[in-house]
Parts: sequence; structure tokens; C-alpha cells
Amino acid sequence: MYRVEFGVVHEGCVVNELSRAVPTVRLVCPGGFIISTESADEILVLSHPTDAEVDDVLAFLSASPSIAESELLERTLDHAYVHLLSQTAPGAGYCSQVVEKNRCFRLGYEIQMDGVEQWQVGCAERSQAEGLLRDLPALGELKYGRITEASWSDLVAFSST
Repeated sequence: MYRVEFGVVHEGCVVNELSRAVPTVRLVCPGGFIISTESADEILVLSHPTDAEVDDVLAFLSASPSIAESELLERTLDHAYVHLLSQTAPGAGYCSQVVEKNRCFRLGYEIQMDGVEQWQVGCAERSQAEGLLRDLPALGELKYGRITEASWSDLVAFSST
């Protein structure tokens, strides 16, 4: 088994553009759905944001021509939960599609911070990990990519925390 960690400046990805616009906010992306070639439905969790940062995120989303709908779902002391519906898709596709193409699986959540989309994934064969790192530059600038050997136990324990 192999763990792959990577970070990419994802060109054309509206959530990554948001991360570049408001780089101090840590965005946790628990998941979403690719609805069509031009649309995705996503939830973003802002981790420990200030009220001003929440306002900045909502202002960015409401002003973006790539967003059809956005709303603040809930605000707690530590988090803000935001729903968005995009109406454009990254030209080269989503990271999740490249991850799936290379037969890798998610470990934990996608993180967006400081303008970098960050993932950790697992795969059974080194060639899958190498293929993933080879394919990612098509999405934008690959900031880092690391492959490490890991046991199934390590990968499952990591993804369940």
C-alpha cells in the first residue's frame, strides 16, 4: 500500500480561487457531487474563521460568476458551514476525477489553504501513485507530491480519524 500526499494550485477551480482570495482561511471540503460537466454541489467548512473572514468568503462566492448559489448553513464558535452550487467546472477536471482515474482513494478530507488544494490518498500499487503525480500537473502547478509506503492498518486508521 502507498500513501500519496499532494498539493496543487488548481487552475479554474472556484474553491481553489476562493482559497487564493482568502488565504488565511482553512477550508475543509468534506465532499460534494459533480452534477454535470459544468456544475458541482459542495459543502465547505471554514475552520476557526473570524467573522470578517466568513464575510469575505460569502462576498467572494456571491460575486463569482462561477457560483450559481451559495449560503451560510450554520455558524458555530469554531466553524462556518457553507453550501455552494457552481455553474462552471475546471477546464482540466476535478482532482477527484484524477484520483479516481488512478485508482486511488481518499484519506480524510480535501483541504484548501493558502491557495493550495491539499489531498492525501491511498493506493495498492506504486504505479498508481506515480500515475497520479504524473497526471496532476494538467490541473495546475503541483506544489508538492510525496509517495510513502504504508500498511492497510495505517491507511484505514488515518482515514477514520
